[in-house]
Amino acid sequence: MNWQHLIDTARMLADVSGTAPPPGGPRQAMLRRAVSTAYYAMFHALCQSNADTLVGASPAGNDIQIWLQTYRALGHRPARERLASYRSVSPPAIRNFANLFGNLQEQRHDADYNPRKAFVSSEVTSLIDRAEATTTAFCNTPEPQRRILAICLLLQRNRN
Repeated sequence: MNWQHLIDTARMLADVSGTAPPPGGPRQAMLRRAVSTAYYAMFHALCQSNADTLVGASPAGNDIQIWLQTYRALGHRPARERLASYRSVSPPAIRNFANLFGNLQEQRHDADYNPRKAFVSSEVTSLIDRAEATTTAFCNTPEPQRRILAICLLLQRNRN
């Protein structure tokens, strides 16, 4: 899954790609899907980073299944909970990613489950822009730092 394609899709849904909005502006359903899609762009970028740094970006043979297993190993709630510990002490790109990830996941929950929440096109556009910039910076973080993050995200601590 290409996270940048998800960002592009979010932009189309939010009608920020330059196309004319429907009469009365973008529909709430489109704005909601745009928020959700922007979140999934970040989530899939994180999953890909985990798999690429731990298994390799170009797996072959049996490594493909290991890569897929690593890609799918992180759930949404554990991602948010574990990233929370990176909100203040990590390199800036990871810290910013962790902060926005938690915020955007909350926005996605509202978009998907709160029928009373109204989204504003300019705010959704801003979220998409921030998701793209933050994810780009995260993906450009040196691989050793992302590898350490992947290990911390995917391996649970023994609570003894």
